[in-house]
Amino acid sequence: MPEISLFPIPNVIAFPGTVLPLHIFEPRYRTMVDDCIHLSRMIGVCHTKKEIRPAPPRQTPENALSANQATYQPFEVFSAGECEVIERTSDGRILANVHVADRYIAGDEIQTLPYRIVSAELLRDEPTEEDLGGLCASIHQLFLAIIEKQNSSLANSINEARWTEMPPGEYSFKLFQFLRFEPELMQELLSSTNIKFRLDQIHQILIVNAPKAG
Repeated sequence: MPEISLFPIPNVIAFPGTVLPLHIFEPRYRTMVDDCIHLSRMIGVCHTKKEIRPAPPRQTPENALSANQATYQPFEVFSAGECEVIERTSDGRILANVHVADRYIAGDEIQTLPYRIVSAELLRDEPTEEDLGGLCASIHQLFLAIIEKQNSSLANSINEARWTEMPPGEYSFKLFQFLRFEPELMQELLSSTNIKFRLDQIHQILIVNAPKAG
């Protein structure tokens, strides 16, 4: 099983096939990024269950760069991928992208401090023989209508064949490059291994939020 460094961030859920931008300023996580790049280790981005230790009181931006902040208990299911550093600022902050590849279930803890490393098992979808093409097509039309209201050029790129030809499981995750739901629902969708369940949930929410005709 791979060993993965964990980056717990409240209300942030990453999905396979997406790119997650990160602004990293805590010393322990700047160290984690450098270690992961040097060792070719993946970073797992995790939504959090609860706060274990609060951040130091009365923090200034300068203090935040030299002291670790709150510590959180992460969810066991998370997504992970390779980290790419985009920029290092003069004050030490790191701007990076995590190219999210797969979902994992956390196993044994390999390291606790200064940041957590776990062994992890790949989380796979259940096989399905259902034809989900029609459901994906309906979702895509609703998705396009919502995106069109926000950014017509982006909607044009989403209407390309590479989107509509994706396998249903991959498509159910790729949508989250642009969609955001309530964090607990997103965590539930990330943890589900039932492709139809994920697509049904997305479909119902998009029906409610799609622009009304006229």
